[in-house]
Amino acid sequence: MSIFTQAVRFAAAATLALPMALTTAQAETSLTVAVKRDRYSVDEKKFTFTTRRPAAQIVETGVKPDENFLPSPLLFETWDYSDGTYTVTLRQGVTFSDGTPFDADSAIAALQLYDKGKSDFLQIDQDSFQKLGDFEISFRSEKGSALVIENMTHRATSLFGPSENRAENPIGTGPYLLDSYDPKQQITVVRNEGYWGDAPSVDKLTFRFIGDDNARMLALQNGEVDVIGEVTPQMMLSMPKDGSIVLHESRPIRYVALLANLNGAAPFDIIQDYNVREALAWAIDRDTIAGVLFDGRGVPAKGILPGWMFNLGDDHTDGFGYDPAKAGAMLDAAGWTMGADGVREKDGRKLSLRLVAAYPNVSTVKPMPEMLDQMFAAVGIDIDLIEVDDSGVYGSTYLDTGEADLYMEFASNNNTDPTYLLYNLFTSVTAWGGYKFTAPGPHVDEMLLKAREAQTRKEVVDLVRQAHRAIVQDDLAAIPILMVPNFALSRPGIKVPMSEYADWIDYGNVQFIE
Repeated sequence: MSIFTQAVRFAAAATLALPMALTTAQAETSLTVAVKRDRYSVDEKKFTFTTRRPAAQIVETGVKPDENFLPSPLLFETWDYSDGTYTVTLRQGVTFSDGTPFDADSAIAALQLYDKGKSDFLQIDQDSFQKLGDFEISFRSEKGSALVIENMTHRATSLFGPSENRAENPIGTGPYLLDSYDPKQQITVVRNEGYWGDAPSVDKLTFRFIGDDNARMLALQNGEVDVIGEVTPQMMLSMPKDGSIVLHESRPIRYVALLANLNGAAPFDIIQDYNVREALAWAIDRDTIAGVLFDGRGVPAKGILPGWMFNLGDDHTDGFGYDPAKAGAMLDAAGWTMGADGVREKDGRKLSLRLVAAYPNVSTVKPMPEMLDQMFAAVGIDIDLIEVDDSGVYGSTYLDTGEADLYMEFASNNNTDPTYLLYNLFTSVTAWGGYKFTAPGPHVDEMLLKAREAQTRKEVVDLVRQAHRAIVQDDLAAIPILMVPNFALSRPGIKVPMSEYADWIDYGNVQFIE
């Protein structure tokens, strides 16, 4: 694949008639970023090559998120939504890397190609596309959603150009071209000299897939990589304090929470008792956990959406303090009496819960599972702790089957649609498989379906605020623990432009500091 893709790159350079002497004379800047694993899929039904983290910036989305979590122009210059129809004006002067103009025809073709992946959330009515002019299109949502543009800030919605095999030759409008890809090892991209926008500061960008946390840290310390893009609590605990490694962070954005199986069958039905869920919430010492994990940079959480996001505010949820005595009293009142072995019982059943940790992998949250195990044991709750380091196993073995009581997740609302996270994780109509087990019921479904169809941003946010409270307070479908920034580690002399969206951390525009 490397020889083929290099040939494509050189052909593109020749087509653009670049002065080769000039390009070779310039000093090349390069950056190597270590990430945990290769998550790309080349299956056309779920194609994520170069778009799923790490985003290789070969292809671009129609819009990008701004710092206030609103969509801002990228390939789309302007857009309007009225009476169920989206009207979009495209950016002019843009070409795909093979020379194909980005215009109404190619934009519609790219959006139709994306739909072949059976999008879980974009849901454009494929029969509704209309070409209104050379650089103007319209379409409708097949679900009546007023939030299609917001969802286009997700990297998965990136627009590919025409290619016989986009798994080998991805054609895009982005600032980089594919140089080589060695599955499970690394991917390298080089600067697209014909890019329509501002040129990135890095000429050659390599992402190395290094699964072991210690190996990623050693690679940084040994100079094999310049940046670590996926940072775990253990790495921050072992990070030297002598300035040889630099920490970069965003605002708190990612939640750690326990999702409850509210719709499971026995033996995974104990957690359906609200008293048990609330007792768990009061039994967690969030301050201690926050002090241990992530170098003390996480904060105790009252929800799974930060208050600054979408201007939700912090006053619509109350949160839970640390009160093990209250947790024990609640369990006593609910009929769970302490057994001689220190585990509570009711009607002949032990209060034993299976906890699966974690999504996306357990190394991102350790040693939190063990800390929670001890905290829950202190109030008479036995935890059957299952640790998995593969999101595929987490999903197919435990979440999709409903074969656990609690699911630990470390994730975030990673696009500008305020309903995105809550709708996909806590409604019975979710397209995301096993999350039907974590849905509180019709009242939350109704709030979020109304929010997706609301015609103003204020209506959307008001409904999301209500649904969020139901999920993390009134129904406790999710028990919040921490809110955590995105982190990166680098060698000295590099400034990483951090983002609350992990997929939008722009490694191609790091600053090299003298």
